[in-house]
Amino acid sequence: MTNNYGRREYLIRMMTPNELKYSPIENLSLALVFLIQKTKHYFQAHVIRLISKANPIKFVMLKTFLNHRLARWYLQFQQFEIVYVPQKVVKGQALADFLENHPIPDDWELSDELPDEDATVVEVQPPWKMYFDGASHCE
Repeated sequence: MTNNYGRREYLIRMMTPNELKYSPIENLSLALVFLIQKTKHYFQAHVIRLISKANPIKFVMLKTFLNHRLARWYLQFQQFEIVYVPQKVVKGQALADFLENHPIPDDWELSDELPDEDATVVEVQPPWKMYFDGASHCE
């Protein structure tokens, strides 16, 4: 999200120990609720397109029994126009947009032969080590 000064703003929230026990779809729902609370003015003024692998709104709606937490979330979701867009659709559209913006010339011939023998050489690099805030170590 970008503010009026062109700087990026980040919304940060720590999960409580009980929230850490939620299922992945409940975590996604919780994130959406947090976003609604912090950016309600955007949700009120626009149709929101939720790009995700799973649809938290449908998850909450299809529950046969809504506990107190899910019922509150459902009421918050219903206040706004939120349209779910599957993440795969967005990836496919990005590829289609790229191909549309970079057409292949009509006189271009496809060939299975590589013009340079060195193009088939693969150089193996050592794996990366990534550190996040000094708290995690991934290899």
